[in-house]
Amino acid sequence: MSQNAESRHAGRAEHHARFPKSRVDALTDGVFAFAMTLLVLDIRLPDDLKIDDAAALTAHLLSLGHETLTYLISFLVLGAFWRGTIETRRSEEQVGHNVVGVSLWLLFLVTVVPFSSGLVSRYGAFSPAILVYAANMGALALLVVALRYLDVAPERRSLVAAFGDRLPLFLASALLSALLGLVAPHAAMYAYLLNILSRLPFWPKTPAEADRS
Repeated sequence: MSQNAESRHAGRAEHHARFPKSRVDALTDGVFAFAMTLLVLDIRLPDDLKIDDAAALTAHLLSLGHETLTYLISFLVLGAFWRGTIETRRSEEQVGHNVVGVSLWLLFLVTVVPFSSGLVSRYGAFSPAILVYAANMGALALLVVALRYLDVAPERRSLVAAFGDRLPLFLASALLSALLGLVAPHAAMYAYLLNILSRLPFWPKTPAEADRS
């Protein structure tokens, strides 16, 4: 009888296990920083490129416009997601196992961004590249919502607050990009520029966002 009680107690303790928040934050910051650094490696000129004069070099540099746009969008997206993971963080020193689990899945998808970004940089004229990138972005956004929902006190949890005033627009832009990728892949990445709207003064804010601004 006592053994059964001890087993139930151990199970409850494992279920409610807590982890140092500082370690989770350190891993999150490190993975985001590393992934954001890797993005720039896709902006490069071929090693076997022959350049005879300044005009030829200028022409080749200008030809990197698509890769540069993809890098800029991906960098800003990761920066926004990183900010989203810390905007509603509790001040407690420990977090639950659910938060750790969602954080690890989020970081996994962050490490995929250099691949999906490179795929679009090289093969952005083809629908599969656009769809892979849009799926990566959409999954990241949904996991940020899950993390922001779980990482507050239970009595303060709200899906409206978790989505905030910017993530719905970002999810819409990812969906629009995917749809454009099916009919006009060359224009699909420009859909993400719609997120500039959420930075303008007239964009409606949720009460939580208004309090932070």
